[in-house]
Amino acid sequence: MQTKIQLGIRHRQIRESVLKMSVADYAKHMQVKVPTVYSWESGRTTVPQEVLASLEKRHGVSSGWLLTGTGSPTISTVQSDQDAQNTHKTALERLEEQVLSIRAVIAELKAHSPLVVAPARGSKGSHGPRIPMLSLGVSAGLPTASDDTIEREIDLADMLLEHPESTYFIRVVGDSMTDAGISDGDTLIVDCAIQPRSGQIVIAKVYGELTVKRYLKAEGRPVLRAENRRYKDIAITAEMDFTIVGVVRSCIKKF
Repeated sequence: MQTKIQLGIRHRQIRESVLKMSVADYAKHMQVKVPTVYSWESGRTTVPQEVLASLEKRHGVSSGWLLTGTGSPTISTVQSDQDAQNTHKTALERLEEQVLSIRAVIAELKAHSPLVVAPARGSKGSHGPRIPMLSLGVSAGLPTASDDTIEREIDLADMLLEHPESTYFIRVVGDSMTDAGISDGDTLIVDCAIQPRSGQIVIAKVYGELTVKRYLKAEGRPVLRAENRRYKDIAITAEMDFTIVGVVRSCIKKF
């Protein structure tokens, strides 16, 4: 969103300072409606690529400057047509690099997207099988469920599920969280009713793909961090399709 706003501001500067046109005259010049120009300049919609190309070809306005704010707003009049084409191509190449970067993030997310196994059943207070919990300090060997070794009976649902109606079991895929003790094939208990806080491990959706990461706030901006140095942080921006699905409460392992 911030990129569109900045592009809109620079676009307005070109219209007013370089072209010296009113909004009505500029809309007529570009063969668009007046509200369309206002929408571009306010950042509600992005200035189309063909408009940037037209400004560069017809008026010598640098599309690279419009997109990034770097360099000169206008192309020198002594610059050849070939140089102008190269400047335009450079701006497009920057856009292509951004697209490739997004595709790389999506590919990594797909490769490590956890699998939803099943929602938790029942509600808090409904009783499942109760399992004896043995007291500490028993001697080595096979424990026996005698009266002197049973401390109490527990219900796993009561123990693990705070909000059963909004809790899901998700199976981990990949090794991006191994330093947090979460391995490939583990089953996570994820509570969707908890408000996520910085520092918690969460299930998030980025570009439509699920991922398990540690949620952090760095300088007020959200970041998803893997607990494995092989993987880079995912800095969340306004342009991303980003949602926190739930907070990881427990990890179930098989040995």
